[in-house]
Amino acid sequence: MGGFEEDCRDDVNPIAKTLDQLDLGSVKQANGVALPLTDGGPVNGGKVIVEVSPERHDETQDKGKNGTPIEANVTAGPKKKKSKSKAQRGLTKPTGFEEFYVDAPVTPAEYEEEKSTYDPSLAFSEYTAKRKLDEKRKDLFDQYMAYGGIDCGQKMFSGGLDQHTLEEKNAAEIATMTATHFVNPDREDTTKFVVDFDGCARGFLSSRLPCRFDVTFEQQIRSYTAIIRNFLNYLLHHDVCPEYNTQINAARTTCDRTDKELWSVSQASAYFPGPFNTACSITFGGSYKDSYIGNQEWAKDYTDIPPGMSPDAARKILKIGLAAQASEDVFQAFKAQTDEHNVTIIEALSTSLEITALIPADPDILTLYKSQEPTLQPLGKLLARTWHNPNRTQPDLTIEEEAAAASAPKAITEYEFWLEDDILAMCFVGMKFEATVRKMSFGMSFFDALEAVHVSFYEVLPNEMVIGWREVEENWLPRRPKEEIEGEIEGDRDGEEEMVQGEEGD
Repeated sequence: MGGFEEDCRDDVNPIAKTLDQLDLGSVKQANGVALPLTDGGPVNGGKVIVEVSPERHDETQDKGKNGTPIEANVTAGPKKKKSKSKAQRGLTKPTGFEEFYVDAPVTPAEYEEEKSTYDPSLAFSEYTAKRKLDEKRKDLFDQYMAYGGIDCGQKMFSGGLDQHTLEEKNAAEIATMTATHFVNPDREDTTKFVVDFDGCARGFLSSRLPCRFDVTFEQQIRSYTAIIRNFLNYLLHHDVCPEYNTQINAARTTCDRTDKELWSVSQASAYFPGPFNTACSITFGGSYKDSYIGNQEWAKDYTDIPPGMSPDAARKILKIGLAAQASEDVFQAFKAQTDEHNVTIIEALSTSLEITALIPADPDILTLYKSQEPTLQPLGKLLARTWHNPNRTQPDLTIEEEAAAASAPKAITEYEFWLEDDILAMCFVGMKFEATVRKMSFGMSFFDALEAVHVSFYEVLPNEMVIGWREVEENWLPRRPKEEIEGEIEGDRDGEEEMVQGEEGD
């Protein structure tokens, strides 16, 4: 076999064998100029003249053709296109939203020009021109502007301005022509609209931002507030509206509060109502009753679904919770009613609450849990009171009942709930939440189904209803006379009857 393979190798095309052994220095174009080679072959393709040096090949390989030029057709492949680097694409340029980014100082000449020629309403477009707004940042900024009564739209000249226009117009006129944010003249009526930077920030960050954007990560929340804070800093830096500087500084403080409170709200929302309140709901017939699926035959095929809390586990959590936090009167009432099978829910209402105090577990409770149930979190106390949510759906009342309810004093009810220490650490005084509260016959209350959790400065503004508002059309088409409409209907019927008769005759 070895001799046969050697004979086959000797019969290989001498041109192919010679090309295999060439180095880059022996490849030339027909005119004798060195040909640069790329991954795709010769730059321009075509014929390549290959000169074989006599010293580099033996007589057997050259077959008597040493020094003779060999022609080979080489087809050029497609030229590989180099991708631009991040620097060439502008991705490394500052966006203006870096943590320690500051605007360049305003010179006296620039300050005088801005004060003499610029309308404060142009500050929105000037700001966007000096910042690099990607898709997400622009979406949030536009929604913040719309919430504050600023209309967002396309540029007047989307194709850009020619050189002649740029030379004839001043900076203020050019800014007006390229603006994308406008103040509707109808909103300059001070009897209907007021300028309130802090009120707008509180309303947007507390009620609209959590509904429109993802707030499940702390870094995301900080990126949202950084955009609004950056805009407020720009207004202060360029002295756009000095008469509102106090409001602007208050709005910046609201952004700082949002960073802390909204993240706590996001965490608490994921853990409320906690194991103890869930155990109460399962045991006493609340919204979590029959939620355990671990004993269901069909659930064995769905191992990725949490089975929930079993009734036995719920009773164990409830008993140690009562032993830790219940007063003597409450504990004895629970024991007596349990023996008589007379434990009932005497009141259930859906309400809004505000946290007034947070009391973590004391050392005695910590010792009890450590000795009895070390796997469970010890219980602390959450004190709350009724909070009248302006955005909560009100009952359907008559005009007289609404007037009576508006004039009646608001009832304030105090509540005490028991909650795990790790969840209490996510809460803060002033946090607001909406839940279903159930009061037991033995004197304990627990909150069941949680509806929403809000920051302490939660506020709903009428701005929500103004977004996308359009005035009702005043000019309507005149109403057509009844006789004209009936005549058209009769004509259509006659035409249909003639068509049917014609088909029958055929």
